[in-house]
Amino acid sequence: MELILGNPWGLLGLLGLPAILAIHLLQRRSVIIPASTLFLLEKLSRESQGGRRVERLRSSLPLWLQLLSVLLLTWLLTDPRWLEKTSLQRIAVVLDGSASMSVSKKTLLESLPRDLEKLTTATARTELHLLDTRLETGPLYHGPEGAALLRMLGDWHPSGGTHDPAPSLRLARSLVGTEGLVLFVTDTEPPALPPNVRLYAVGRPVGNVGFAGINVEEDPASGTLWRATLRNYTQEIQTREFQVLNGKQVVTTATLTIPPLAVIQQKGPFPTGIDFLSLTISPDAFVMDDTAPVLRPRLKEVTVSLPTDPNPDPASGPDAYAALFNSLPGVRPVPTAADIPVIAYNPLNPAIPDGPAIIFVRDPKPAAKVLPGTLLVETHPLTEGLGWNALICQDSLRIPLRQEDRPLIWIGDRAVLFLRTSGTATQLCFNFDIAKSNARRLPALVLTIHRWLEDYRRQLPAEEWTLTECGQLLDIAPFPAPAEPQLSIRPEDAPITLRPVREAALLRTRAEPGFLEIWQGDRRLLRTATAFADVREADFSACLTKHDLTGVSTVITRQHSNEDPAWRAWLLALLALLGLSWWLPSKKSRTGTGTAGPTGPAPPAPVPGRIS
Repeated sequence: MELILGNPWGLLGLLGLPAILAIHLLQRRSVIIPASTLFLLEKLSRESQGGRRVERLRSSLPLWLQLLSVLLLTWLLTDPRWLEKTSLQRIAVVLDGSASMSVSKKTLLESLPRDLEKLTTATARTELHLLDTRLETGPLYHGPEGAALLRMLGDWHPSGGTHDPAPSLRLARSLVGTEGLVLFVTDTEPPALPPNVRLYAVGRPVGNVGFAGINVEEDPASGTLWRATLRNYTQEIQTREFQVLNGKQVVTTATLTIPPLAVIQQKGPFPTGIDFLSLTISPDAFVMDDTAPVLRPRLKEVTVSLPTDPNPDPASGPDAYAALFNSLPGVRPVPTAADIPVIAYNPLNPAIPDGPAIIFVRDPKPAAKVLPGTLLVETHPLTEGLGWNALICQDSLRIPLRQEDRPLIWIGDRAVLFLRTSGTATQLCFNFDIAKSNARRLPALVLTIHRWLEDYRRQLPAEEWTLTECGQLLDIAPFPAPAEPQLSIRPEDAPITLRPVREAALLRTRAEPGFLEIWQGDRRLLRTATAFADVREADFSACLTKHDLTGVSTVITRQHSNEDPAWRAWLLALLALLGLSWWLPSKKSRTGTGTAGPTGPAPPAPVPGRIS
């Protein structure tokens, strides 16, 4: 077994050795004694003539007893422990994968290996686990402390958004057990940490200005406009150089002065024939939000075929349907071969096609009474937050409700809006005549159709251009077989990677700002401009440095070592030495001898005459 000191500060007890020696080196001032004769001089020991000064050290039994007592006391104070050869400590280091940690990575690489090296000396063997709070990255390292750990730390790239570290901390605790050490490495002090988790904060406040949001809008006069929001996170005025780039060509440049904690906006048009731009500001310590790519969005186009009527009614004929669907973005009415047929249900010809469809009831009767009953809106994403409570409709002919249909809105015992499943597709059924209701004056009608079409658009294999945020989950709808079974991911200025089509639902945007394209064979599915927009990660005002490692080495040492079994005997020996070193000078004093004590030689008895 190996000997280690549980309390190295106890070595300060060795300072008692020079203190004892100094006491014995100091002599008392000489005493003048009147005497009637000089024959007694031969009986006296020669004494110091010059008062208090240092002379030759005289060996005596009390001196050695006192020195031995100091050594025993130091031994007890250092808490000697015997380290077991089979002792193993487990340490889990959980790295905060948030993007703000990129600023503190250099500090982390300097301090963490040094502190881990101190902790690993407390036991014979150490097992390290290195985790990222972004659990999708998997474990980063498992093994002993060494060069491999340093390489993994150097290759680690924190780029995630704000997220909860609790799942990764629970995983770390399960890996190291109840007696293991869990370190949470971050740059701020979290509001609360689980029990037995040590904080290792390596952050520092830095000044930051960056993009906080990107938007593209259509202006009737100016065409397509980009709009960028910039934020100053500091308490001081910041000046930045702002540029709009098309590739490497500068389109616009300006100098921005941003007040403390202020938010400003910049906007401008897309130049003719240009669909992609990069907005940049002069870089600072946090570079993730210093660039914002932007493009002209393009929705997947959904075609609809409107119902035909040989005797159109202006209130319910094709013109009314055209006005409704022309108001929806990304929707184009076509005569035939549409993605979505819009059906005017006729009870005299109740045929309903298979596949996705939007169905309205057309009642040939001129008028009817208002449908009675209480209106009830079911909880569903298509109707959530919409104002259907003002709907008034007539008691027209209806579509027979099937058992598998999903009602969304009831009036009395009638489902006036429901979803029908046809194979793998769904149909949106309005079970009343909108021409004989106030539905067209309700925004809820347009918004419900828009939401249903958005659900359909997400499953439609077609090209789409979008604006996204870093790390955002993508909606990719690949073409079915026999199309190419692999997707090629083509980031800007990065190698192309391949993923199987079955993993399309797992694809995310890049962790850094930039442009991204996804292809399936020779068909492009997605073009997206990815920008960083997590303002919580861009604010460094609460960052700090705090290493909560006080007493950790002592705890680890006590867990993996045994105390000195003879400490009680050493304590009794110390008490015996102290008692003996006190008793011997007292005994000599009582017998009249001049044996040196802890404060020097005893003064001689007064005799006649004068001795100096």
